[in-house]
Amino acid sequence: MKKGFTMIELIFVIVILGILASVAIPRLAGTREDAEISTAVANLRTLVSDANVYYVTKGDLKTKGSTTEDAKWSEITSVPLVNGNSAANAINATTEAKLKVGGKECIGVQLVEKAGTTPAYIKFTKVTANTGSGVCKAVVDSASVKAYLEAKIPGDTTAGKMPIGSTAKIY
Repeated sequence: MKKGFTMIELIFVIVILGILASVAIPRLAGTREDAEISTAVANLRTLVSDANVYYVTKGDLKTKGSTTEDAKWSEITSVPLVNGNSAANAINATTEAKLKVGGKECIGVQLVEKAGTTPAYIKFTKVTANTGSGVCKAVVDSASVKAYLEAKIPGDTTAGKMPIGSTAKIY
């Protein structure tokens, strides 16, 4: 008598593996999206912290040793940004830096120097072309990122402006 599996036993094993795969694959995809959201939030927190430290340490948004040249994002933070070598100061920047999530540009960031009674602030914007669906939509809909996009400076009703040196906690 030969030892081995019957055809019925093999079919049952294949069916069970198929059921397990159909349950596991969607869960893994959801976990990946959650990781992308967590990474984006952590990158935004780091960016805000780095901008605060740079501004408080230097007192302005100029590059080290210069009184006229604006600092570049790459000098301020290690967060990977599209256009990271562009000027961070929105007054003189030709383009805003953008945070990529899941391979798409989702959130734009710029710094704005203090002007009169308006404090220096970080300006956050949605990249509308990419935030209508997918992981970008999930990121901008998350509570932490919404807080950045809805932040306001005193005396201004425009959303997306977080004062540098703000004590607001964004979780």
